[in-house]
Amino acid sequence: MKKFVFILVLISALASAVFSQARQGVADDAFTWFEAKEVDALGPNNIPVSMGWYMTHFVKVFGVYPNRSALKIVIARGGKTITSTRCETFRYNNTTGALDESFMQTADCWRKDTATKEVGLFDVNVFTVNGETDEEKLVRTYKIDVKSINRVRSGQEAGLAPPRYVISRHAEAPVSWMVLRPREYVGYLDTKSAPERLGANHVEFYYSLSPDEKGKELPHGYMRCSVNGKRLSMPGPEGYADQAISRMERSYSVIYQDRIAPKYLRGTEYQDEIGFRVVRLQAPLTWGEKRNRDTNRLALEDFPGAWQCEWMNNGEVWRTWRFTIGSNGRPPMHPEQNGNINLAYNSYLVDMEIPAGGSPLDKRLTGPSPGLFYGIPWSSPEGKTMAARVPKKGNPFPVASNSPNAVKQWWEK
Repeated sequence: MKKFVFILVLISALASAVFSQARQGVADDAFTWFEAKEVDALGPNNIPVSMGWYMTHFVKVFGVYPNRSALKIVIARGGKTITSTRCETFRYNNTTGALDESFMQTADCWRKDTATKEVGLFDVNVFTVNGETDEEKLVRTYKIDVKSINRVRSGQEAGLAPPRYVISRHAEAPVSWMVLRPREYVGYLDTKSAPERLGANHVEFYYSLSPDEKGKELPHGYMRCSVNGKRLSMPGPEGYADQAISRMERSYSVIYQDRIAPKYLRGTEYQDEIGFRVVRLQAPLTWGEKRNRDTNRLALEDFPGAWQCEWMNNGEVWRTWRFTIGSNGRPPMHPEQNGNINLAYNSYLVDMEIPAGGSPLDKRLTGPSPGLFYGIPWSSPEGKTMAARVPKKGNPFPVASNSPNAVKQWWEK
């Protein structure tokens, strides 16, 4: 009995030690998501006019915070505040010694009355607001690039409609992180009140797209993996054993319009859509304790070494991931995670490669990436190498209908 009590005390002490070392006032960079939303009003003759744009925020900060704590998002340029929005938060305090961390987060927080007509480059400063003391603390500064997207009035009416706006995420193209997700835990980007939980420990990859039509449909593919150059055989029923399932986690898009080229003066206007997505790819792998209902999956810890996994469809490689699994069954922290960027529990930035010329999923790729997670500069040789491999495809932003690079409409294809 005394031995049993001692073990319980030891477990409790270890849990408390882990909890006491949890991060405080640290932004979860992979969770962050910003969208620019237009604000229109009726002008003379009831014609809509633009009032500019405001920003919606998905932001999470690790730490223990008292009731009524908040996040304040300040958009600034040259040190001058453009807009400021205070966001109420959902708080989770880990008081049980669970494996994850305490945090507060806001999802889709916004204020229309902060609308501005300014576009271009901005700083986004994230402050925590202590609910007891009202103390404000700057925890992260991001950078955004807001573009105005042209629109035309409906039907045959002449003139322009109020524009739409987009925040560029092209720099995120080479960025991917792997999540070793316990079966009891919610998805990395979940904000729902009744989130999906799993019957098994999952291995999930997250990555970003500026999608083409196939990228919007997100067809499922299959995964082919090797360790130290030796191909692994995926056990299980045919068509299921190697299946990799995609799911859109975050998404927004806007459509450019004009009637500049003569053939668009009548009929349907010229259109060119631009959008960005974060995709979750569930790999046909597992990890950790042998308590998974899905016993056919290969477990990472059974194959230590250098991994390469290719996500494929009909023989074509769409993405390639490379990572190392150590003797502890986990990958090492990426050098970018050593003081530059922050990810949640059991999550690892990993090397991802986009095929030359892009895949059928990709509509727009802009080449080497200057930074990750909204303008955080790359800090490591490994990160910079990954960023430099991004190919070019399409135009970074919509082009006019009289441009040589104008996209073809569906009826012209």
